[in-house]
Amino acid sequence: MSARTVLAVVQPDDSLVWGLAAVFGASSVVFGVLAVVYSPVALSVAVPFAVAAVVFYYHASGRLRARAARRAGRRRTDAGRTRGRTASTGPRGGRGGRSRQSRGRRAADGGRYAGGVADDRPRPEDYRVLGVEPGAGRDEVKAAYREKARELHPDRGGDTQAFSRVNEAYERLKRDA
Repeated sequence: MSARTVLAVVQPDDSLVWGLAAVFGASSVVFGVLAVVYSPVALSVAVPFAVAAVVFYYHASGRLRARAARRAGRRRTDAGRTRGRTASTGPRGGRGGRSRQSRGRRAADGGRYAGGVADDRPRPEDYRVLGVEPGAGRDEVKAAYREKARELHPDRGGDTQAFSRVNEAYERLKRDA
């Protein structure tokens, strides 16, 4: 099982992350009020809860992923400048960028990965993978997913890559339905 397959399988549901952000945010407000009313010691609990709420919010809204991608891009260009390289040369003066193997893998994926992050918009093949018509309702998509998941689950002798494709398709379509 490749790293991309594992990441696609364990991708968290955004509604869960939004819920965590709300719970930690509300808890930080409650502890903040308790700190003002009763004891400033409660502030030592409120601050970490507030930080956790902000991190969950950034993750659920997609801003954390975008910021990490920007910083990674900046590090790559900064590293190239400090060592006297240009964007087109590698550490030994050779051609930089991705290897032939990784370029081929990206092409085989249909170019779905941008900076290592899967595209979240539904694609026409997602409907074919689950066997539903475009514009299908949430219940129809969920029923088709459960049927395909039972059929292709690796614990029941199914193919790991096919199961991963079904999971990815379902994640994209459930957001759209």
